[in-house]
Amino acid sequence: MSSLDPWSKAAECDVAIARVADPERRIVLESLRRLWIEVCNSLALVDQPGQVDQLSTIDQIHMELMAVCRTAMH
Repeated sequence: MSSLDPWSKAAECDVAIARVADPERRIVLESLRRLWIEVCNSLALVDQPGQVDQLSTIDQIHMELMAVCRTAMH
């Protein structure tokens, strides 16, 4: 997970929020963006047991949401 950049994930959410017309999807993306920012603000906790697994789960959710948003934009 060392290659995981929470700031870039938050930025991806910003881009998707700007492009998605559906208000419900926008709300979900805004929540995900806030979550990534919280991760950025607490990066010292990443070394704790279980945190890497949680980040991996958040990243998986992020990838799935971005895939759905990409297909919704086309």
